Formats: sequence, C-alpha cells, structure tokens
Amino acid sequence: MDNDVLSAAEELRQAIREIAHKTTELDLTPEQLRKTAEHLRIASNNLQGLKLPPWWEREQDDGSQTSRTYRHRSLFQGQLHPFSPTLHWGDCTGPDGESGYQFETTLSSLYEGPPHAVHGGYIAGLYDELLGAVQSLSQGDTGYTAKLLIRYRSFTPTEKKLVFRGWITKSSGRRINVKASCHDGDRLCSEAEALFLRPRTDSG
Repeated sequence: MDNDVLSAAEELRQAIREIAHKTTELDLTPEQLRKTAEHLRIASNNLQGLKLPPWWEREQDDGSQTSRTYRHRSLFQGQLHPFSPTLHWGDCTGPDGESGYQFETTLSSLYEGPPHAVHGGYIAGLYDELLGAVQSLSQGDTGYTAKLLIRYRSFTPTEKKLVFRGWITKSSGRRINVKASCHDGDRLCSEAEALFLRPRTDSG
C-alpha cells in the first residue's frame, strides 16, 4: 500500500483517538456529543471510494500480499484501523536460541482495565497477534489458534514502553507450539504459550 496513504491514515487515526480520549475522559453534555456525532457523520459521508474486497480475497503470489493486507486492517497492528496501537517489530531469539519476533508498544488509557494497567483481554489479543506471526517462522504451512494460555504475573502498565517477545518451541506435523513474554523494563508482566494447528490436508 502507498506510503502516502498510510501516512494520511495515521493522521486520521490520531484524530479519531483524540475524540475517543475526550469522550471517555471529559464530562461532556448531550449537546456536545450530538454535535460531534453530526460532524463525524458528515465527514463519513464525504469518504467515497471503491469498495475493497476482504483481505483474504486479495490477489496474491506467495501469500505476502494477503499478509500485508491483513496487517493493515488488524485490530492489533493495523495501520488503517483507528484503534490499533503502533507496534515496532523486530527479530528476536528465545531462551535457547529459537527463532522469534518481538514488538515494542506503548498503550494509552484507551486500553485500560485496572487502574493504570492494560486490560487483560487486550493483552491476550496482542499475544495472539504476535504468536500468529511467530508461527510463520516454522517450516511448512501456518495454522490457526487452537489454544492460548496466559499467565499474568503483574499489572501491565499503560503509558509505558512494553516489549513483547515470542519464539517457536516445537513444530511437528499439524502442530506448532510457541511461547512469549511481556516485559516492562526488567519486570515480567505476563507469559503466554499457544498451540497452532495447520489445516488438515485431503490425505488427513
């Protein structure tokens, strides 16, 4: 996707999040809310363009185009999705040198559950997003999430840089096993492990 489009989309995402912050953090009158809704409906009506097909129907060669299209629209990393956080991705290795990915992110109060802490459900979604990418490092086809287990070790703070790391532990037949962790500096916030299952083939 064109970088100019993604840059403009980021400006729009920031504007939408500013409204979300104000509607959740300010004591607004019904008149203010209705007037804002009216402005947003007008802005929405001005957005005209060709309807895009679902991400899984986009033309592809090796799967990379489909993957990029999914990432652009993802709730957890989509550069077109108004409420996805910004994730800074990189490579990493597991405790025993296993192949993996990591990302750094800072989550605002929009993702808050307990006071000053990220909602546990959103943490689970970020783990699923990370480990879904990690499983692609295994040889063979990728799979679908069959099991996701999370151990919350301490509160995960909002407004602080978090580092999520994930790595492959085993890949055999249809099964891909992966693990991950989330840290606030040196403090462990949570750990996760997941099982992905490759689709069955015609031969079983």
